[in-house]
Amino acid sequence: MKDFLNKINKTRTMGMAAFLISFSYFLSRVLGLFRDRLLASNFGVSPQTDAYTAAFRIPDLLFTLLVSGAFAVSFIPVFIGYLEKKQQKEAWEVANSILNILLLAVGVACILAFIFASPLVSLLTPGFDTYRHDLTVNITRIMLVTPIFFVISSTFGAIQQSFNRFLIYAFSSIFYNVGIIIGILYFSRLFDNNPIYGVAVGVAFGTALQAALQFVGVFGVGYRYKFTMQFRNKGVIKIIKLMIPRSLDLAIDQVNWIIQTAIASNLSAGSMSSYYYANNLKNVPVVLFGAAMSTAFFPNLVRAAGSKDKSKFPAAIVRDMSLLMFLVIPSAIIAIVMRGYIVRILFGFSDQATADTLGWLAGSIIAQSLFFMVARFFYALEDTKTPLFVSLGTIAFNIAISIPLSKMYGVSGLGLALSISGSVELIILLVLLRFKMGDYGVKSIIKSATRITLASLAMGSVMYLMVRFWFPLYKDEVGFLQLAPDFMLISVVGLTVYLVTAKVLRVHEVSTVSRIVRRNLRKIFRRG
Repeated sequence: MKDFLNKINKTRTMGMAAFLISFSYFLSRVLGLFRDRLLASNFGVSPQTDAYTAAFRIPDLLFTLLVSGAFAVSFIPVFIGYLEKKQQKEAWEVANSILNILLLAVGVACILAFIFASPLVSLLTPGFDTYRHDLTVNITRIMLVTPIFFVISSTFGAIQQSFNRFLIYAFSSIFYNVGIIIGILYFSRLFDNNPIYGVAVGVAFGTALQAALQFVGVFGVGYRYKFTMQFRNKGVIKIIKLMIPRSLDLAIDQVNWIIQTAIASNLSAGSMSSYYYANNLKNVPVVLFGAAMSTAFFPNLVRAAGSKDKSKFPAAIVRDMSLLMFLVIPSAIIAIVMRGYIVRILFGFSDQATADTLGWLAGSIIAQSLFFMVARFFYALEDTKTPLFVSLGTIAFNIAISIPLSKMYGVSGLGLALSISGSVELIILLVLLRFKMGDYGVKSIIKSATRITLASLAMGSVMYLMVRFWFPLYKDEVGFLQLAPDFMLISVVGLTVYLVTAKVLRVHEVSTVSRIVRRNLRKIFRRG
């Protein structure tokens, strides 16, 4: 069994790892969009979806504060250090200790949240009426099991990344959405009065499936569970010290969400649902490119930062930033120009608030994706404090602009506020990286950004003209079959313009992406 797992989940190169993670995230996002389409079809923009959306805040905050992305960026450098010193026994002791400590901490936090769910929900959604409040409390209590399963998934996933094993780690995320889809289609039938409870059960089921698959993956690298809690172990202490600033940093992101949830709860009914749908659409390129690439590249960034060759790390920064910008800047332009098409095709309704919110969130596609990568430059240098302080400095700014913008533009104003504050946060972090490292290739990055932006604007202009004059949206046009052909034609023409313009402007990433895709596709088809 172990040999079989090693064969399918073997060590991967950085390019192949990025390809696998991006492809798995793509599949996961496709399922996620299908999930949201089912949710919209069954519950629409309603008080039920408002409650369902708000119910994620407490479980997500607990997981983010105690584990989340903080674990991988803190655990991997320490764990790799043990592996490179051939101290595998000590590495497994650290892994088991940190897993058990986190399970204990998260378990206690979930129990307390279960008990005090009602006052916590009142604090997070002050504008909810009694019906939505009670519904949110009940859904929250169902979902409070999810942080426990996420702890298991995060630990086992980080172990696999440390061995450069990405296949099972990457594809396990698909099962989270599978669980929710099962909840919408089947579990919801078990709750006649409030079918939305079945969707919450599906969320819990999806996290359990994800954790189970991660366990299969980690078994293949020689891991064996042991109940131990070595609080004084140097490796455990170092991981926890690195985790604390990163956890607080990620918790600040959740605080931003909580603040926007509180503001949206005071807007018209359905506003929170519109924001939920638009944000999920925004997250497709963020996860597909930003999260996938920063995750895949991180182990090599750690090794480059620790290399005696001081040119390796700056070269990796320029390469990774340029490649990510090549993918996310045009994605943001597409989200702006094609927002109406995207919402109508994927969700089957023509809610203008959702489409406009997606358009205003486009800036955060770039800012959040690049922030994932830039933050990992700091983490590779074992600096988890700087991103925390930057996030602390921008949260007040986000609050300050969210309230007036939501009053001026409704729920769309929340999207604009997130784009503005995210961009400010990114710029500050890049400046601080310059102070920390010196010149890490800033001119090269600016040059790439300028050329990519010009190519993206050329693409966006052509797509806008096509939508404006040849393929306009009419009020009664909704659904995949009706709009997908036009959308595909506009997208193909636009992307062709982007690639040709980028080639003319000598954007090197055109060749890089083409080479990576061709190489990995050849490997896949050769094995198939």
